[in-house]
Amino acid sequence: MTAEVCLSNKRRKVIASSGVVLLPDEIITEVLLRLPIKSILRFRAVCRSWAALLSSEEFCSLHMAMAEVKPSLPKLLFVSPTENFDSTAVYSCSLLDHKDDLLFTLDYAPYYVCNAATRAITRLPPCYDVPYATAGLGFDALTRKYKVVRFSQGRGHEKQSFHCEICTLGGEEGDYWRPAAGGVPFRFCNFARSAIWYAVFRKAPPVFADGCLHWLIEPEFFVKMPRAAIISFSLTNETFSWVRSPSFAVSGAHLIELDGHLCMVRDLRKGLPAGSMLEIWKLEDYSSGGWSVNHRIDLLGHMSRDFVEPQVVKVIGSFGNSKSSKRVIIATTKHKVFAYDPLSETLENIPSTMEIHASRQIEPSDIRFSLFRESLVRVHKTEEEIALSSPLAQATKEILLRLPAESALKCKLVCKQWLTLTKSESFAHAFFLHKNMDKRLKIMLVGKGTGQPGFCFIHFNNWIQEASNKGVLLDTKVVCSKPCHGLNLVSIEKKDYLYNPCTGFHRVCVNQQLHMRQMWKVPIDGVPREDRPFSVGNRNVGLGFDPLFQEHIMVEIFYTLKDYKFCQYHLTCSLWSFNSRHLQQLPPPPLPRAIVSFNIATKIFDVIPCPSCIAICNRNSPCLAYVVELEGALCAVLANPAVNGLDVWKWELGQWDRAYTIYLNSCSDYSLGTNIVVPFAVDPTDGRVLLSTGRKLGLYNPLKQAIENSFTLDQMPHFTRKELKSCLGVHPECSTKCTRVGSKDSQWKRYLDRCESFGQPSSASVQKNLSHSKGQSEELNMSKLMALVPMLYEESLAYYPGPLKARILK
Repeated sequence: MTAEVCLSNKRRKVIASSGVVLLPDEIITEVLLRLPIKSILRFRAVCRSWAALLSSEEFCSLHMAMAEVKPSLPKLLFVSPTENFDSTAVYSCSLLDHKDDLLFTLDYAPYYVCNAATRAITRLPPCYDVPYATAGLGFDALTRKYKVVRFSQGRGHEKQSFHCEICTLGGEEGDYWRPAAGGVPFRFCNFARSAIWYAVFRKAPPVFADGCLHWLIEPEFFVKMPRAAIISFSLTNETFSWVRSPSFAVSGAHLIELDGHLCMVRDLRKGLPAGSMLEIWKLEDYSSGGWSVNHRIDLLGHMSRDFVEPQVVKVIGSFGNSKSSKRVIIATTKHKVFAYDPLSETLENIPSTMEIHASRQIEPSDIRFSLFRESLVRVHKTEEEIALSSPLAQATKEILLRLPAESALKCKLVCKQWLTLTKSESFAHAFFLHKNMDKRLKIMLVGKGTGQPGFCFIHFNNWIQEASNKGVLLDTKVVCSKPCHGLNLVSIEKKDYLYNPCTGFHRVCVNQQLHMRQMWKVPIDGVPREDRPFSVGNRNVGLGFDPLFQEHIMVEIFYTLKDYKFCQYHLTCSLWSFNSRHLQQLPPPPLPRAIVSFNIATKIFDVIPCPSCIAICNRNSPCLAYVVELEGALCAVLANPAVNGLDVWKWELGQWDRAYTIYLNSCSDYSLGTNIVVPFAVDPTDGRVLLSTGRKLGLYNPLKQAIENSFTLDQMPHFTRKELKSCLGVHPECSTKCTRVGSKDSQWKRYLDRCESFGQPSSASVQKNLSHSKGQSEELNMSKLMALVPMLYEESLAYYPGPLKARILK
């Protein structure tokens, strides 16, 4: 069918050859304005003209204006960490049909801005690292721009204690954080300190209402009750002001915006049934600070059981236009959501499958529910996101993802565009996923090197392939962790090193307990030197990751007295944060005959009961028990020299189940009478278990009940490339190429008095330290030499930036 186009100064219409008249653009626009957002997003794919129309600023403004006349019901938004705590998932739920929908997942970054309806996301530029910060989103009615305001407290040595920074989305000044025009006046410093503390530790973000962001002030920071209860920041004038306190103490209250008014919710529960009320106070006038009670919600008569246990109960919003249809939405830390009807004074539970996702909550006092209304508001991309989304940048990214980590980092020197790409967090996350998607075992060997920090690293595959690759044996005990978010912990008696084994990045942490005792010459009595593979000196250390603050942490237990016979212990515990460089003393853990665990979110030690086979063992038993991580689960191992076998139990769903039974009778080199055999990992390709004795490394086949492909770590193996493919299920092509070291520059020792297990590698960039002069090697005391240590690693680009160095003008 053919058609002709008739144009006029008022309208345009399309007339088909059959005489059928199609709708003018004005009518089509009116029809599209009445469609739901989900349909509008789909119709953008009809043709180019519709895509341009439905994406234009004019259409978005018209759609928002129509939504204000006939507002739709808000939806429930829920934010939760994913199962592996490697990203954040964002869900939405309708308040009517209770249907959940996964909107998107986000990599961990300081701040994102997103439109949940269109699923458009932008990551804000990096900001200055400070100990405590709070941020909020608001709209500047004068410039018609959205602004993100960051309110923070600086470090102690800084001249200006408090900072207020603004990032304008799509602003003319570009993509960066700039200081607020008015700054933080000196008279507001005490209010600022209290407001930032309250927002950070009470999980109370600022509330936007009447063109201002509002933070609640904690009165406990003041000796005398302050007249101000709220500190506010105007997005138009970029100035601070304060709001007078109501007639009650605001400690424990929280702010919320209801019907365009700033409100304060007062929690009067304090132990049901004596106190069972939630009071909602509305701010009537900013200048006079007049407050009035808007709602009183009695929680005793309605589902009181759901409001007894939750630590926090919050009002997160409301919906409905008239008084007859008004509902107030209440959420609890027990992942429950309720709708309160002020007329009937009843509470209705809003069921949702999001309660299942909420089981992964990392902070027990945190409420991750909020309300949002669907709109077509555009989310402006940053200049970096626009540059990285070009076809050339995408092609370059795919090429760099296939390079080793060391080579990918060197590519940042090519040009500014490649530098921007390799430094972006999205590329680092994509690199990590691409390199570790096969889940194959990646092993490095750690030995003694020259210089600082004194370690050398070589890929296990290269060590097997190349007879010329030799290393220097260790002369001190080293303990390594398994990989945690791309980094490993390497520990010796006096220091700990956080390593990226693929790039050479490392950060040192000095053993503060031992340093102080040596400085004051305090003896450590009653602490025997242990030969256990997981302890170093008088302490045990562990590496973890705090998903809330997005940083690695190290927990140390330092023994000053340890008497197994009489069960007497004296110890100190500390937590070191690698990004903020903060040392925190911890209360000592309970020491029953059980497994001690540490909750990173609550910073509290807990106890997990032992499997029954371990619990019945007495102190005189020759059996040895320890815990390991296998296939992402906590496992307890009982080594019984009498039967020469390992019983491995896995902790799942709050109970112990037998996972493996490893028989070592046919393996004399792995006898439990003379070795401590540790299950190192499970090969995901064939289920074989990697065992380590410190001197030997081998794969145990559960079907054949025998050790296969055993390697001696104190002498050079000789394998062909074809034989290597069946060793560990790791293809040689997958490993990073290592620098060859000549045989004349290194010497292997074949006999050791003792071997210790160590578990962390480092990068190819420091593999030059593998070479060591023969003369210097001969001077080592043979009785103190230890075998190279195997270490599992993840290929990543993870690192922590160093502290900013002050410039000194001469």
